[in-house]
Amino acid sequence: MIAVLGEALVDLLPAGRPGLWRAQAGGSPANVALGLGRLGIPTRFYGGLSRDGWGRWIRDRLRGAGVEAAGPFSEGPTPLARVEAGAAGEAAYRFYLRGTAFEASGWPELPDGVRAVHAGSLAAAVEPAAGAVWARLDRLKGAFVSFDPNVRPGLTPPPFRQAFWERLDRFDLVKLSAADLDWLAAGRGREAALELLRERVRWVVLTLGPGGAVGFSEGHEVHVPPPAVRVVDTVGAGDAFAAGLLAWAHGSGVLDGAALDRDGLEEALVFACRVSGLTLVRAGADPPTRAELETKGGRVCET
Repeated sequence: MIAVLGEALVDLLPAGRPGLWRAQAGGSPANVALGLGRLGIPTRFYGGLSRDGWGRWIRDRLRGAGVEAAGPFSEGPTPLARVEAGAAGEAAYRFYLRGTAFEASGWPELPDGVRAVHAGSLAAAVEPAAGAVWARLDRLKGAFVSFDPNVRPGLTPPPFRQAFWERLDRFDLVKLSAADLDWLAAGRGREAALELLRERVRWVVLTLGPGGAVGFSEGHEVHVPPPAVRVVDTVGAGDAFAAGLLAWAHGSGVLDGAALDRDGLEEALVFACRVSGLTLVRAGADPPTRAELETKGGRVCET
């Protein structure tokens, strides 16, 4: 089982005319959990969920992908993120975070013997939920740990930067965007920050938007091009990419300590790129199922 720690919320996407919005289940960690479940990976989601209508909808959506929602559950409202058009076609967000996803009480402990954990994003940065997330990561022993900082400038608090760098040795995989790296590198310089990641983290993947992605592992460096698709929406594409990396690692033995050589690194990036590509061609964070990947995925991200 892969345990995913973080937030679930509702994205409000533009729906054709000013003032009209379409609700889509979201939250980066919840999207990763959904993507893993749809790819057939046993997954459990740890994060605050409301008992309101939107919270039930998110829980049912996860359950439909085979993902168990472990809670905590509360009567607080489901947080919202309004999606707007950003620079270069990337999605920009305005968050309304007062809600159950960022409470600290009631977080269940991770089960003994959990094989892998993925965490990050706002729930690892915004208190009081951040304390619950880091406490569980700090208590882990023997599990593969994947982390995606998913920085939101202006919202992610500066102390998150220190918490991230202090815990590098606890991470087996760090997946981050170029914008994440720039924010985290404040005071270090981008190249110095990337070099530090490569020295201390077994597997680093840097996504570059229209520039594709580059992976680093055990002295190897591999670049893959962006998905060869007509982009409809970038929302959730990075989360789908992360789910693809973890799904590949699940099937390859990397989660259990198998070596990640250059060929394996390339295979992982290409697989993740295919998963992300099928997410880019539809609106919202809507990652593909394993069946869709097998029937349609060969037409994206050819190397």
